[in-house]
Amino acid sequence: MRLAFGVMIVLAASVALAQDKKDDKKPAKLEGTYVLAEMEIGGEKLPADLFAKAPEAERTIKITADKLISAKKGKDDAVSYKVDASKTPAQIDIVEKTEGGKDQKLYGIYKLDGDTLTICAVESDKPDDRPKEFKTSKDSKAMLMVLKKKDK
Repeated sequence: MRLAFGVMIVLAASVALAQDKKDDKKPAKLEGTYVLAEMEIGGEKLPADLFAKAPEAERTIKITADKLISAKKGKDDAVSYKVDASKTPAQIDIVEKTEGGKDQKLYGIYKLDGDTLTICAVESDKPDDRPKEFKTSKDSKAMLMVLKKKDK
C-alpha cells in the first residue's frame, strides 16, 4: 500500500512539473486597448479613408484575459476568446452569443509583434476551417485584422 501511495506522489509531482514547463510557454499578454488599423476581406484591403472617417471609439477593442470588448451603439459588446500559443501559428477561438442565444464561432490564428496584433479568422462551426496563414483570398471567407496597441 505504501509503495502504491509513493508511486502516486511521484506521478503527481511529475504532472505538476510538466504543467510548470507547459506554463513556461505562456502566450504573450494580449491584454490592452487596441485600435483597428487595417482590415482585409476576400483578398481586398478595406480603403484607408474608411478607417479615417470612422470614429476611433468604434474601432477600439479592449482585450482582457478572456474577453474582446468593442463599443456597439455606445454600449460595450463583449465576446469570449481562448488562445493556444503552443500551436504554430498561435490559434484563437472567438465565441459570440447571438441574440437568439446561439454560439457564433470564429476560428483563427494570431501573432503579436511589438504593439501590433494581427488576427486572421473565419466564421465557421468547424475548427478545421481555421486559416493556415495570414492572408485572405477571393475564395476564402477569412478576414484579416491588424490592431495597434493604444496603451503601453
